[in-house]
Amino acid sequence: MLRLLLKNRLIILFLGFTRDDPKIRAGKIIGTLVGIIFFSLILFYSIKLISLIYNRLDLELADLIINIFLDYTFAMIFIFIIFTGIATSFYILYLSKDLELLLSLPIRYRTVFTYKFIEILISNSYLFFITIFPFLIAYGLSSKIPLAYYPIMIMVFISILSIPTGIGVLIGMIAVRYINPGKAKEMLAVIGGLFGITIFISSQLLPRFIESNIPELKSMGIENIKQYILATFDKPFLKFLPSTWGSNSLFNFHNGNYGSFSLNFILIVSTSALLVFLCIALSQKLYYSGWSTSSQIISRKIIIKERPEEQIITDGKRFTAPIFNRINYILVKDFKILFRTPARLMQIFMPLIMLGFILFFSILRETNSSENIDFFIAINTIFFLFFPLIIAGMVNLSVSGNNIGGEELNFWIIKVSPILTKKLLQIKIIFSSMISMLCGILIIIIFYFLFKPGPSYLVLGLLLLILFSWGESIISTSIGTFFPLFKPSQSNKSNISFLGNLLIVIFFFIYLLIFSGIVFGGLFLGTYFSLSDLVSFPAILLLELIVDLILYNLLTNVSAYRLNKLEWKY
Repeated sequence: MLRLLLKNRLIILFLGFTRDDPKIRAGKIIGTLVGIIFFSLILFYSIKLISLIYNRLDLELADLIINIFLDYTFAMIFIFIIFTGIATSFYILYLSKDLELLLSLPIRYRTVFTYKFIEILISNSYLFFITIFPFLIAYGLSSKIPLAYYPIMIMVFISILSIPTGIGVLIGMIAVRYINPGKAKEMLAVIGGLFGITIFISSQLLPRFIESNIPELKSMGIENIKQYILATFDKPFLKFLPSTWGSNSLFNFHNGNYGSFSLNFILIVSTSALLVFLCIALSQKLYYSGWSTSSQIISRKIIIKERPEEQIITDGKRFTAPIFNRINYILVKDFKILFRTPARLMQIFMPLIMLGFILFFSILRETNSSENIDFFIAINTIFFLFFPLIIAGMVNLSVSGNNIGGEELNFWIIKVSPILTKKLLQIKIIFSSMISMLCGILIIIIFYFLFKPGPSYLVLGLLLLILFSWGESIISTSIGTFFPLFKPSQSNKSNISFLGNLLIVIFFFIYLLIFSGIVFGGLFLGTYFSLSDLVSFPAILLLELIVDLILYNLLTNVSAYRLNKLEWKY
């Protein structure tokens, strides 16, 4: 029966590329091609890099670098999947939409669990398959190594993925007996986001740490460099992670140390098999009871939440009050949903945190080293005007594109309500503009105290931010009306198709170029003709406003027509 379930899954996957909706099919094909291109590029450059390391460096030093890289890479995979594995297990084991059908069929619960475990493993591993697996292939191709390396490498790679997945599934099955899986999934998504930020910060600090020590390393001998690398990167905590067995297996097999390889290979594979077997054995007792408990919790919450909604509808005074009219009610509802969804907040504000960190470690250093550049406007002023726009735009990408699809099936209720689709678009544009403006204003305030460009540039920056956020929201929301996903798949956390996301990114850069071109052109002409700020600044703002008004009138009408033509097909 498990084989039949997996076969049907593959058939559904294949049909998605051949018989699905043309737009969804195009998105899947483009996404697959992009993944293949990334895989090929990583494989090609990994072969070049590994060959360069072994050709240019001492053999022992090259082995040490590769060994430490494998240790840290596998440790990162192990820790990352433990966090994401718990959140993914909550969703796939207890919240996926096909569970009721599967558990009602004459299939053993253990078979359903095994099928879902494989789904979790694939969901956790596809990113690392594209990014890490090519490097492991290159590690074999760049050396004269027996062909047995490749099946061994596949087994080790699967084992490294399945151990943290199994740990995450076990924790999830135990925790779901006491915690609502929906809330737990959101909490763990936030933790995973914070972990991702930590990895990003480490990736920014590590190159600077290495760069600051390059002069010292150049004066060292080979032995001293090896001792320095060991003292810096050979940390004791790595020895306690099962992922180290996997890196030691591949490294020792690559170097011909078959005795040490056999020990580490047996440890990693047997631990993986034992943990998977333990999950399957305990699933008979934990899985169905946990699913029943979580279903009852969700049902009770739905019943409880129905009462206040009925009161709002029946209480005419409350619904018709100015702040709760048909327009403002949707806007207030969107803000409430946003601030009650930690995972959504993390997804939106992640660019703000990451780009803010880049600011303090990259941009400030570049501006300090570029103070003497002869330009018609100060470099600091350029960063003051444009960096907040970039951050606001990055935040807007994850908000406005999901404006329509984010309503999910509730959209069809709104569609038959007295609210016009054009009015709905206006509300959604205002919502995403306000979110991006809040983030941009925060950056503007920080920049103002750092660079002190003057009150006139502060006013210009704020007004440009408002116009840019509005224009970007118009474009992205309009694209979202053509590629909405009202019922996203289990693996897709976005309410817009891949092709829609790609178009949003492309048009974001096009709009940014047009917007910045108008600003640069206005400032240059103002400097060239010695015009005062009271003349050049209003002219720039007027041109930007005209562009936004053209976009607004054109795109909202086209998008409203598109929404009116949408029909129920679920």
